Amino acid sequence: MKVLMIDDDVELGDAMKPVLEKYGISLVQAETPQKGLEMLASCGPDVVLLDMMLPEMDGMTVCHEIRSSDFPKRDIPIIALSARAELTDRIVGLESGVDDYIAKPVELRELVARIRAVKRWPAPSGKPELPAAVVIDETRMVASHDRFTVDLTDLEIQILKALSDAKGNVLSRLQILERIRHSEYSDPAIIDTIVYRLRRKFRLAGSPDDLILTVRGRGYRLVYSRV
Repeated sequence: MKVLMIDDDVELGDAMKPVLEKYGISLVQAETPQKGLEMLASCGPDVVLLDMMLPEMDGMTVCHEIRSSDFPKRDIPIIALSARAELTDRIVGLESGVDDYIAKPVELRELVARIRAVKRWPAPSGKPELPAAVVIDETRMVASHDRFTVDLTDLEIQILKALSDAKGNVLSRLQILERIRHSEYSDPAIIDTIVYRLRRKFRLAGSPDDLILTVRGRGYRLVYSRV
């Protein structure tokens, strides 16, 4: 797999290359937004890592350029990199067209999991590639994915169960709020926060893959579910 990193921090990319290669990921670098856009059209990457605080052109603008209707590979998965990882920053980034968001300093094992996850979204068969099930135990307040089990709060269980009941279909944030019977006045951003927490819990438990996938511009879906 080839990943294009658009980031003026060349030393970061140089440090990441040998580690990513161990996971079968080849990293190519572009120090400026313009060079990144040129390389996107020429080197055929599978995923873009995009720094959101670039010189000359900010990451949001670069993302808009990539997503524009006449740009080659406009549907390529984009993972935003930023030292600013507050909830508002993540939401703005996701709504602007990035597929995922990871904070600097980058934890490389997490980055590998995110890269694998975004590449799984457009699977030609339309089916998820990860066969592991998600098993929810509401009595014990835990959920298991593959061999990894985590403790959950009541709200985390409600959201995970709503996604599980959707049987792999995409749910918007508002649809999830409706299914967990939250007030119509609740901030939909709470869903982003809980999804982030669920992903983090499973990663900390050792899971190499995200079980909840972001579908750009639509919402979230579970990779595979069984209750």
